[in-house]
Amino acid sequence: MNQVITQHGWGLDQSFWDDYKVEFQKNGWHWQDNERGYFSKNVNQSKWINNNLTNQIKMVLCHSLGFHLIQENLLYEASHVVFINSFNNFLPSSKKRNLIYRSLKRMEKKIILFEAEVVLKEFIRRSFLPNNMTINFQNMFHENLGGLNNNLLLNDLKKLYADKNSLKSFKKNCNVIILNSKNDLILDQDSSENFIELLNKTLTKKPTVIELDNQGHCLSNLNFYLIIKRTLDNKL
Repeated sequence: MNQVITQHGWGLDQSFWDDYKVEFQKNGWHWQDNERGYFSKNVNQSKWINNNLTNQIKMVLCHSLGFHLIQENLLYEASHVVFINSFNNFLPSSKKRNLIYRSLKRMEKKIILFEAEVVLKEFIRRSFLPNNMTINFQNMFHENLGGLNNNLLLNDLKKLYADKNSLKSFKKNCNVIILNSKNDLILDQDSSENFIELLNKTLTKKPTVIELDNQGHCLSNLNFYLIIKRTLDNKL
């Protein structure tokens, strides 16, 4: 039995994955979603299902800040990790650093002034560009805007401008797949490239990097299962 555990990023919730889990489940994968609780939903931290099966895949899917939110023990026990528009340091080392930092501080100020709904609407809109927000996430988003956990949103936002010199712990022989969107308006390309460079230096197996055309920071209208399946098949 192959397993998947997911961790969504900042300002999202587990419904981010609803369009992608269906094909995995149809093909016999056991799927679990971590829930951070930004929309005052019950927080959920998943656990691997222990069994005696050999050669099973334990795959972690992390989107964006999700890499820094997921439990470290899940990463360490994973056989495969998929990073979707992820980073080690969100702030780039380029000249854009100060500009992006000031943008984060403006978002922070608005959340402190109880304008989190305004911040999230703009963030989500830009995250899905050049595509529209998925229907599943759109329904959740508009239904739950009134119950935002401002403190959690603020605390996690501050993680975006913290400098990190090392990776979170996971096995150096882990199979890593990196999905990078070419039209990402949230994550700077330098931050993405620095993350890939750090993974190349740290891992014993070179990560597989997949560039996604016509996709933004949040993926939309994409056959995610087929991309993963083809990548796994090519590694066998």
